[in-house]
Amino acid sequence: MNLRNHVEKLYAQKFEEKYPLVCFLTNYVTVLDLVDMCIHSGGSPVLTDEISEAHEMVEYSKSQAVVMNFGTINREYLDIMTLTGKTANRVHVPVILDPAAITASSFRKYAIEHLLKEVKVDILKGNLGEIKFILGYDTKNKGIDSFEDENGAEKYCIELAEKLGTVVVMTGKTDIITDGKRMAKVSNGDAKLKKICGAGSSVAAIMATYSGLTEDYFLSATVGCAVMGVASEMAEERMKEREGIRTFKTYVHDAVSMMETKELMDRLNLMEIALD
Repeated sequence: MNLRNHVEKLYAQKFEEKYPLVCFLTNYVTVLDLVDMCIHSGGSPVLTDEISEAHEMVEYSKSQAVVMNFGTINREYLDIMTLTGKTANRVHVPVILDPAAITASSFRKYAIEHLLKEVKVDILKGNLGEIKFILGYDTKNKGIDSFEDENGAEKYCIELAEKLGTVVVMTGKTDIITDGKRMAKVSNGDAKLKKICGAGSSVAAIMATYSGLTEDYFLSATVGCAVMGVASEMAEERMKEREGIRTFKTYVHDAVSMMETKELMDRLNLMEIALD
């Protein structure tokens, strides 16, 4: 069975009412977008920002995936993420990390280095600037936005995947997914996504939901990119004159929640690439 067939099979589980439970440790800017995307994808969210329960949250609630987002990281929240991540590692629950805006300060650089040292991440999703920053390269990021030339981005994604032993996802004009042994590219998506705050974070929520249904996190990451890319194209097709970005964002959410399996597969522009 090729990757496309696996994507179809995993996505179809959305309609089987399995409701994978996803624990969110995220920022206060996009939190509602993330939990909505989890629900739209057939999942069930649970959240915490309490240090006293961080060590037990995943195990006690029987979470099936954990999302960590650095968008508004602080020292206490870094401790919460570290404790929660260690528990997730111990009970074999996948950790999905979105290192949003890590180039913004020296504390954020310390925070990502600390977390990656203490916690095994199963999917790391970021833009090219964030991926290069983690590897120690100079970047052109400003806040959450990347201004990198994405030509040749594959080498950075593979390098980080091999270094961390994880699935690395670069969201961009073409999304790149790799675990260092396999690679996929999803070329769906509308340019308006770059104007939505929380679009990238939402992809992580979708990935996490499907990670609760499979142990192949390369596959669940690919599904996340596929769903968001196709949903944005469907949203653009609904746009009317004088409708703006806020309307587009609503249409993206509508598309994620209502997309049938056949719609996804008919529109999906997916390339599977063999790595030597």
